[in-house]
Amino acid sequence: MNSIPPALRRVARRAVPALALAALGLPLTPATAQTAAFKPTVLHKFGGQDKGGGKPMVPPMLGGDGRLHGHTLIGGTAAAGSFWGQAAQYDLNAVTGDYRHQLLSGIASATTPLVPTPQGGFLVAGKGIDPVDPGYWGTVPVVFNMASGSAAWLQSPKIQPFGSMALDGAGNLYMGSGESASACNKSTTANTLWRMNADQSYSKVVDFCQYQEVQGSKRLHPKGGAPVASVWSSKDQALYVLTGVSADGVVDSALTTDNQGRSMGTLVKISQAAINTGVAQNGTLDAGQVELLHTFMRARDGEPTAKGARIVGMIEAGDWLYGTTQFNAPSAGSDMDLRYGGTIWRVKKSDPSSFAVVHYFRGATTASLDGTAQADGSAPTGPLVLAADGNIYGTTARDGSTMSVPKTGPATPVGAGTLFRIKLGSAADRADDRYEVLHRFDLGTEGGMPAGLSLGAVAGGVQKIYGAAASGGDGQVVSSAVLDSSGNGTVFSFDVPLPLATFNAALSSSVATAAVGSTIHLSWATSQASSCTASGSWSGAQQTSGSKLPVVLAKAGENTYSLTCRSANDGQPVTSTVTVQGTAVTQPGTGGDSDSGGGGPLSAWLLAPLAALVWTRRRRASSH
Repeated sequence: MNSIPPALRRVARRAVPALALAALGLPLTPATAQTAAFKPTVLHKFGGQDKGGGKPMVPPMLGGDGRLHGHTLIGGTAAAGSFWGQAAQYDLNAVTGDYRHQLLSGIASATTPLVPTPQGGFLVAGKGIDPVDPGYWGTVPVVFNMASGSAAWLQSPKIQPFGSMALDGAGNLYMGSGESASACNKSTTANTLWRMNADQSYSKVVDFCQYQEVQGSKRLHPKGGAPVASVWSSKDQALYVLTGVSADGVVDSALTTDNQGRSMGTLVKISQAAINTGVAQNGTLDAGQVELLHTFMRARDGEPTAKGARIVGMIEAGDWLYGTTQFNAPSAGSDMDLRYGGTIWRVKKSDPSSFAVVHYFRGATTASLDGTAQADGSAPTGPLVLAADGNIYGTTARDGSTMSVPKTGPATPVGAGTLFRIKLGSAADRADDRYEVLHRFDLGTEGGMPAGLSLGAVAGGVQKIYGAAASGGDGQVVSSAVLDSSGNGTVFSFDVPLPLATFNAALSSSVATAAVGSTIHLSWATSQASSCTASGSWSGAQQTSGSKLPVVLAKAGENTYSLTCRSANDGQPVTSTVTVQGTAVTQPGTGGDSDSGGGGPLSAWLLAPLAALVWTRRRRASSH
């Protein structure tokens, strides 16, 4: 940049389109192609303060009543001059396209994603008036009651939950509190994994401060610090917890060039038995019962964090966990530097050594560390979803299609964000996973800074996925000045096409022609089919695959066998047909009927040659 004339440098400090970067002497690689099928449909544009609220920081979630539920950072009404958040409900009428927005209750600074409850409600943590201590404005969970269309505050300890929460099969909600490992010396609630029990009482599960190691002026945290994301695995009967560390952390002398060898977080596993022990002992748990799966280094792996209301994602996909980090600045410090893009990572739950980074988002250069094009996403934000097509979807808060270029140092991506997909591989080590940019958001028409996704219903061969954008939506043009502050955001959806039922092997018969009453054998094979039904010359429910199924040929002439299979994803059914020709069988006759078939008496004209042959042989024998 030093060789660029001052006038151009002043222009470069403003947001510039990606294609203009080449003229400024910056590297430029071709933009990643977008997929038109994944263009979002905007369901609602927020009006802002006193106009229905705005700036949703988490995606809405579909309830059993067919309505979306969510919350915003800015409220629909003013309260004592402050900006309240708002619990909201969106009534989606697919027939009329009416997406009505109904305010439910005020929430101050609620940022955790919603967690559905078995009773049909939702849990979310936010600041509000403690019902026991009205003078306290702290963080307490709130439950959305869909039946009454209202929100009710629940009593809680004076804690500050961050990031994603998890609900186990017994209705217990797990949440983390605190964000700074240095708070271990100042607070009895920070860096603790809490459980709101099914009866709405609270228990400490793990106090991560108990594992702190003090070495001179350093405070090391081998098990991690503040829980920022949790996933309950019903299969493993265990809780997986992603933690962030912003103090000295775990020092690795072999990696002193990476954030001075200090880690930025951990991934741990806590079994159901260990959870029970921790609850019984008020958060005191033997270190061996907190299984360390991975320690995150900032430049190598990225940084798990929930700072600034930015939420990292973590999701279970079979035997694997996938997650995101937001920032991977190569130098020391705890600032969330938006010049650096973060990562997507994976690990096999039973094999911590399998940990790998699936994708590096844009780094300090204009291209991501894995060579992805200039318009790659940056700062992955919000919950991930595992869709019915078997792939993982997520969003980034920014992208590199537009850049803010300073006088010195790396450029900052200020594009409105991306929708991305991880196509899960089939290899044993998942090395064939593939990252794709599906869509780059338009700030003015679709909103910007998307905040993660939630799953919708499967119908008609597609699955609907919902999301929210925290800014834009009112015609804004991207620039570094407006991305964070202009516009009040949107609620959007997009459709994921799902595999339809197909015949891998068409319906076939063992023979093309057979006698009536004889047995033929039918075979077929399908994929993505939920059920199959026979019609024509046979009937009834059939398996989705069959091999040499015996069927009795019913009639002479053409016998048509059809099999219709419904799609597992509610898509169009598929049909396969085979025809077998039936031939008539002549029944045996009686007496001397000349039309008799085999097995009846032989006629005289057939016996005459035989008698002559016998007479000849006897004559020859007598002559000898």
